[in-house]
This record gives sequence, structure tokens and C-alpha cells, in this order.
Amino acid sequence: QAELTSLEVILGPDAAREEKGRLLLTEATARQKLREAAEMRAAPLRDGARDLTSAEAVLRRARSVQDAATQEASQLRVTLADLNGHIRTRSDDAVEEALREATEKLEIAGERARRFEFEKAVLDRLRTTLVAARSTARDLYLKPVMSELRPLLGLLFDDISIVFDENTLLPQTVRRNGQDEDVDRLSGGMREQLSVLTRLAFARLLARDGRPTPVILDDALVYSDDDRIERMFDALHRQSHDQQILVFSCRQRAFAKLGGNILQMSDWQPGRS
Repeated sequence: QAELTSLEVILGPDAAREEKGRLLLTEATARQKLREAAEMRAAPLRDGARDLTSAEAVLRRARSVQDAATQEASQLRVTLADLNGHIRTRSDDAVEEALREATEKLEIAGERARRFEFEKAVLDRLRTTLVAARSTARDLYLKPVMSELRPLLGLLFDDISIVFDENTLLPQTVRRNGQDEDVDRLSGGMREQLSVLTRLAFARLLARDGRPTPVILDDALVYSDDDRIERMFDALHRQSHDQQILVFSCRQRAFAKLGGNILQMSDWQPGRS
């Protein structure tokens, strides 16, 4: 009975119920049209909208990016604070003065480097000059020496030539029968003979230059056989006609065929020259 009374209150008097019914129908029709229009507008929006899972994933990613940026900014603020502290500390350590001292040291080092470069250039030029002078001296001495040595070599050897070391000016290699041999690999007798002949050649050059120098042989030619030692005697006589050669030996029998002036030992007596 209470519900019926409530409905009567809502519907109103009987005379006005028909008119109110028409109004309610009109309103319902209008609302239905609004609903259909809203459905038509919502349909394309609903089709183009992302699903909720994807949207949540995008949101989580954006939030993680924001959190990382926030964390990095916090770390950078800490780093900036540390750097500012270092700057304040270094400012108390007279950085500008240290920079000035370092600049001065750099200038001094640069000046020393320039001096060293100049000295290097001077030394390079000196080296070039010395090399050229050594080459000139080598040509000045070795060519005449070879000219003097060639006939002496012909007395002992057939088809032989000598190459001298450019630094020591001593015999370095020997060419015999088209083959080169190091002097160090030659027999002891041949090395000794080459040494004596070279000394004779140099002595002849000094004599021609106005600086005669005696050649002194002390127990030389100890490794030479009988045939070679006699040929060496011929070489000594060949050179002795215009220079002094002194030969000392305790091998009287081996040097018996040397010839020349034999010196004799005699007792010294006061008052005799």
C-alpha cells in the first residue's frame, strides 16, 4: 500500500497522467538518441585506444626513466660539491703560483732543448766534416801506400791485393785468386809478412814526405818458411837503399842470408866513442 501511494505521488492526478506520460516518453526518446550518439562517438575512440597492459608498461618505463634521471642528478650534485671542495682546497694551495713556476720551468726546458738542437746541428756538421776529412786522409795515405806496397807484395805472392780498414788503416781483407779472405783467418806467417811489408810501405811514404823514420824489426818473421823468409830479405834490401832498417834477431842461422851491415857487440872502454 505504501509503494502504491508513492507511485501515485510520482504519477500525479489522473487528469495530468496522460500529459506527463507523453512528456516522459519524449524525454526517454531524446535520451535514447543522446545515448546512441554517444555510442557512435565512443566506438572509434574505443577501437584506437591502447590496451591497459601496454599503457601500464609505457607508464612504468617513463617512471623508471624519471627515477634514473633523478638519481643521476643527485649523483651529479654530489660530484659538483666534491669538485667545488677541491677547487676551494686548491685555491688555498696557491695554484696560480704553481702554474707560474711550471710555466717558467717549461720556458727553461724549451731553451735547453733549443741549445741541444743547436749543439746537435753543430756536432752533425762536425761529424760530416770529419768523415770527409777521414775520406780525404784515407785517399791521401792509402793510395800511395798501395802504390808502394804493390811491388813488395809481388816479391812474395802472385795475384794478391789488400783492402785496408777505413778506421784503423790496417790490412782488413786479402784478395787472392779472386777470393776475399779476412786477414785474421790467414796463417801466422802470412799475417806477419803483410805487417812487415805494410810498415815498409808507410816508412817509404814518410821518407818521401821529408820525415824519414827507421824501421825496427825485433825478432820478426818467426813464422816464415825458408823460401818466404828469403823473399822477405829481398823486400828489406829493396827498401833499404834510401831508408834505415834495423833487424834484431837471436836466430843467427835463419838470418844468415839477410846480408847488410852486421853489428857486433864489443866491450865498452872509457874514453872511446
